[in-house]
Amino acid sequence: MVPPFFSTTISGNQNDEIIGITSTKKNWIVAGNVVGDFLGTTPLGPIGGVDSWVTAFDSSGGNVWSLRVGTSEDDVATAIAVDSKEQIWIAGLAQSAENPTTLISPDSSSASAEPQPIQSNQTPTVQTLNPDTVTAQIVKPIRKDLKFVTVTQIDKNGVLLNRFAIALNNFGYVTAIISGGTVVYLIGIEITKTGGERSFLQSLTSAGEFGTKFYFGKSATTLASGLLNKDKTLTLVGHSAEVLAKKPVIGKVDGIILNVSPTDGKILKSVRSNGVGATRAWRSAAGNLTVGGTSVTKNLTEAVISQFSSTGSVLWSKRYAGATAAINTSSAVAVLTTQTNALLKAKAGDVVVYQFDKKGDPTFGGRIPLSAEILGLRSQSGLGTCVATRAADGTFALTQLPF
Repeated sequence: MVPPFFSTTISGNQNDEIIGITSTKKNWIVAGNVVGDFLGTTPLGPIGGVDSWVTAFDSSGGNVWSLRVGTSEDDVATAIAVDSKEQIWIAGLAQSAENPTTLISPDSSSASAEPQPIQSNQTPTVQTLNPDTVTAQIVKPIRKDLKFVTVTQIDKNGVLLNRFAIALNNFGYVTAIISGGTVVYLIGIEITKTGGERSFLQSLTSAGEFGTKFYFGKSATTLASGLLNKDKTLTLVGHSAEVLAKKPVIGKVDGIILNVSPTDGKILKSVRSNGVGATRAWRSAAGNLTVGGTSVTKNLTEAVISQFSSTGSVLWSKRYAGATAAINTSSAVAVLTTQTNALLKAKAGDVVVYQFDKKGDPTFGGRIPLSAEILGLRSQSGLGTCVATRAADGTFALTQLPF
């Protein structure tokens, strides 16, 4: 095990949360939701409620800036990503399409920008009843009063550039954002009338134009993460308990990897990871087709990290018994343990973060004790690897490791 570069504790209360982490070239960018005073910011709306926030930390753990975005009603964030221009995109939910108020603290070196008008669009024409950023799916249970999907665009200095909103046909939320050059792709779920989940893909241009929604599954498919491939297709991962692309479910729930055309939503390839009687789920994906997730059978819960070839065959796979979560980047893995694990040299409640080689074997690693949840993982050239965790006492921590 190697010592971390830094570990920063962020105090919060039971109503605060971190939903994900990403990075620019110089800073770690964290997003979440808050109610009271937090990171030098105060509630924005005169009535109160939940606000979304985004904050930057430098490589020494110093808080560079914090931006709070909200209205007098509730506004929550559900996913975060950074594009090639280092612009930050945050997807979320709101009770209305009202223009947001913003507050920056501490003072940024750049001047604050006036919030731009929200670009409201009509409901998409198709109507039916989670590049190495990894985020957690936090918004639960689904709140039926949050009827608008919002996407906020922020520059690397914490200045609000745009906020776009569109009404939901059905209750749901965005689980991941994928940067695609001139557009971003929203990956999310909607709740069906029977209470099941179906997933969707929807594009959004920098001008605020929402594209047609493409759906995956009918009532038992959840997509948690994804990435843009060099050929401009998308790789999407999650889990499903129904037929997809003519491939039936084999276990109770199968982990799924889909190669999808973003122009028409067509599934080009699909890989199902399964086991008889098993509940499998992929939660994260990286550009080298490495995925992280879990496998649960009657007597065994495991964290699983696997790498696949372009044809869908497994190149290597690592399984850790007694671990309840695993997420990955293209070169690092974070695993949450609930019992002593000799392979990871971990105790119950440890988050073990390690760098892996071409065969998936650990090369360097670090350990974060007394943890209850992995909230996000990010690797950035020049910075290292940073993991966001929630501790057993409810506080949040950012830990940067030198790999």
